[in-house]
Amino acid sequence: MILKVVFVLALMGLGLGCQGVNEEAMRGRMEQVLYGAVADEDAQLRCHGLESLAELGGAEAAAVIRGYMEDEAAAVRFAAALAAGDIMDQQSRGGLERLLGDESEAVRLAAGYSLEKLGDERLGNWYDEALDGDDEQLKGLGCMLLGKLGNSGFRSGSKEKLWGVLEKAGQSASVKLQAAEALARLGDERVLRRLLSYSASGYADDRLLAISGLEQLGGEDAYSMLVVLTDDALMEVRLAAIRSLGSRAEGEDLEAARQGLSYTDENGDAVVTARVRGLAALALGRIGKEEDGRRLYEAMRGGSRYAQIAAARGMIDYLERHNY
Repeated sequence: MILKVVFVLALMGLGLGCQGVNEEAMRGRMEQVLYGAVADEDAQLRCHGLESLAELGGAEAAAVIRGYMEDEAAAVRFAAALAAGDIMDQQSRGGLERLLGDESEAVRLAAGYSLEKLGDERLGNWYDEALDGDDEQLKGLGCMLLGKLGNSGFRSGSKEKLWGVLEKAGQSASVKLQAAEALARLGDERVLRRLLSYSASGYADDRLLAISGLEQLGGEDAYSMLVVLTDDALMEVRLAAIRSLGSRAEGEDLEAARQGLSYTDENGDAVVTARVRGLAALALGRIGKEEDGRRLYEAMRGGSRYAQIAAARGMIDYLERHNY
């Protein structure tokens, strides 16, 4: 009996509060996955890794992000530039200045965003050309970046610009939705009706972006629609809504996230399987109980690389919420 008590106390001392996985193991695996992702030969995975490192934060993550501003892939340079601003890395200024002359306009926009995040006020009309142009991808990026920049005195006119995009005759639905999500980030409650409408779209991607906007906007009407979307016909939408509910998620929502970690598409589609498992991991990181640390740890060890990265990103939320 004495030996048993000593053994239990030893486990407690090691911090084995997640069915045998301690904080050091969880954090170590998380960092292994994320730093491995940014070194992957797949540019898309490098982008996911950089975005996640911005969530992780810290001097080591910032140094790695700076190193990818010269990546051969424009999408990766964009992700690195964006991450530098999100992580508020003052040492990235030189690299961002160079990216203002990048061949990719998307990269230039991201560099301007991050320089402004770091206090630069030279680029007041930086996004106007993209918002008024014909390139839908650039218009969407411009909307997203304006939303992320917030309502500083320097950016006091962003809401009006975004409403101009949203109400422009002939504007594509995808750009309108991105403008609505950006307005939600800026706390503009007038956009709620639009978001509720987009939440009923027949296109899953529309519903997913509407969920992001509803989460950003908050309030009881937004909450009620998120609850409705937890019963969506598509598993990906359900899991995104569950994640957005955060602390207001119910027990059945938690169980859905747990089950989603082992989801397999009935048609054998590996991409759908990875997306669902990734969204389940993100949701579990946001709403999981202490015992779910083990589940996220295992999700970082198996499955597709994308699902592993999503599980590592979910682990960032999990560790922060449980004060590790």
